[in-house]
Amino acid sequence: MSADDSAAEIRELLAAHRDGELTAEQLVRLQEQLKSDPAARRAFVQEQLLDAAFHLETPGNLQAASVVHPVADTRRAETEARPRSMGRWAIAAGLLFLLGLGLGGVLKKRPVPSVAEGAEPLDDGIALLAQSVEAVWSGDVQPRTGSILSAGKLRLTSGLAQIEFYSGARLILDGPVDLELVSSNQAICRSGRLRALVPPAARGFSVISPRFELIDLGTEFGMDVRPSGDAHVQVFDGEVKLYPADGKRSPERSQRLLGGAGASWLASGTRADLATDPGSFPSFADVRSRTESRARLHLAAWRDWNRSLAGDPRIAVRYDFESAARTLQDSGSAEAHGSIIGCEWTNGRWSEKGALEFKRPSDRVRVNIPGEFDTLTLTAWIRVDASPDRLQALLLTDGFEVGRPHWQISPAGELRMGIRTPSATPKVGATGYGSSVLFKPRQIGVWSFVATVYDRHAGMVRHYLNDREVSAEAIRFDQPLRIGSAEIGNWGVPLKNSKQPVRNFVGRMDELTVWKVALTGDELQAMNQKGRP
Repeated sequence: MSADDSAAEIRELLAAHRDGELTAEQLVRLQEQLKSDPAARRAFVQEQLLDAAFHLETPGNLQAASVVHPVADTRRAETEARPRSMGRWAIAAGLLFLLGLGLGGVLKKRPVPSVAEGAEPLDDGIALLAQSVEAVWSGDVQPRTGSILSAGKLRLTSGLAQIEFYSGARLILDGPVDLELVSSNQAICRSGRLRALVPPAARGFSVISPRFELIDLGTEFGMDVRPSGDAHVQVFDGEVKLYPADGKRSPERSQRLLGGAGASWLASGTRADLATDPGSFPSFADVRSRTESRARLHLAAWRDWNRSLAGDPRIAVRYDFESAARTLQDSGSAEAHGSIIGCEWTNGRWSEKGALEFKRPSDRVRVNIPGEFDTLTLTAWIRVDASPDRLQALLLTDGFEVGRPHWQISPAGELRMGIRTPSATPKVGATGYGSSVLFKPRQIGVWSFVATVYDRHAGMVRHYLNDREVSAEAIRFDQPLRIGSAEIGNWGVPLKNSKQPVRNFVGRMDELTVWKVALTGDELQAMNQKGRP
């Protein structure tokens, strides 16, 4: 066997191991190759070091990184930023390997990296985007409803956004607003209009403007900071303290405003009393009402678009999750209806849309999707509700036969497509295509549009999240794909001796489509816009 063939075989075997689909025969073959072939050992070590460096980027995996683990594709070296400690870790990992860590022990005993092995995932967030109405954001941060927000700048160009701080304080931003989140108990408003509701538990919450610092004593107030530099505050209920904006608090420099009072500070430094007008600021009831109204309009538009897909020849199967029965209905043919096991019906992206909730290892939908595909696009709207510390199934074929794909989320949070490849030898190979890390702790509970395109004609596999392409990789083994008997949200017939036989999805799903064609980035972007809640 040539060096190239040996390296290719090692990559196939490691891909199978990484996806939890390494058979006992393949394990023996991998051990034999590593013992006898220097080129195989070099490829193995290279893969190990890349994965070790990758996992050091996750705080919860720092402790687990002291054990060597088989690695993902070398594409990670191109798509993921490496930590500065990679050099030291590479030396340490290489020494561990060379000092005889034991190939059999590494391959058999090393479990999939999990945040549970080290510390719990760290949440550096200080607030949550609870609701938004036609919100348009500018700048680097483009939050979606449900997103965790860290300290940093937020620029709302237009629309409304309701932010809930971990302290319990709530803000309504009425765009345009330039706001900086400082901590769970403090924000800086450089310009724009906001309304705040501060319950007793959040007493002491402060908002700094260019003219004053406001310390809330448990109240509801409105603030308007003009581009001219003028700043206004209206206290609707309770009491606030005001200090100059230089950060020097002292009793003699403080001013108190009670409910029903307001004040203005002009750029010239002049202060004047201001009458209050609660109706001049959007209320929390307004945001809730407008959110519900907007959701109904968007759902109606999505349903019109959904009906327009009936009979679309590009679609192999489409599950719109609109009928809350114990059968998941394919919009095209009853033969492809899915049998729901365990899952419960719940709310989807909109409160009036159906979705299936997957929670337990028993939850799944059995389907049979016929056909052979040279081009294939898988699309779904999902809400991941748990850190993916193991493989989580989106659509997995029974077993892992040649040419039958596994669409899933990796333990690291990547979107992955694993495919079994044929071989002239008795062994069966596998190859996998993974994105960068997409599902981090702060994506938990947020609805996301995911898509994977397999295109034999272009020779590429592409992954998408929401409105952007997140990875593109050349097909390593050219073959058509088949689905056949499969499961949504689980793995019904795992391989014997699989390292990860349990792959149940934890979250909600309210749309899944298998397309016979390779959809373009523009088409997927439009699809995301039509379905975005």
